[in-house]
Amino acid sequence: MPTYKLSYFDIRGLGEVARQLLHLSGNPFEDDRIQMEDWERRKKDTPFGQLPVLEVDGMPLATSLAINRFLAKKFREHPLFFDAVNV
Repeated sequence: MPTYKLSYFDIRGLGEVARQLLHLSGNPFEDDRIQMEDWERRKKDTPFGQLPVLEVDGMPLATSLAINRFLAKKFREHPLFFDAVNV
């Protein structure tokens, strides 16, 4: 099973949809919530100098739309998502 690490600020925003998809899927993931005072130090380690970043088995995936699309496709067979779409 792949390992997931989602890095985003400790706020609701562009990373929130990915957080919800990961929680609803029931897959364990590391929720790396970055504090504003730590952002300048960590910015250089992110693709494009932006957040959110999803790491799947250590491989980074950047930009919220790409992350959300990846997770939606990955978990589309999950019963919770399947039932919600087919109501």
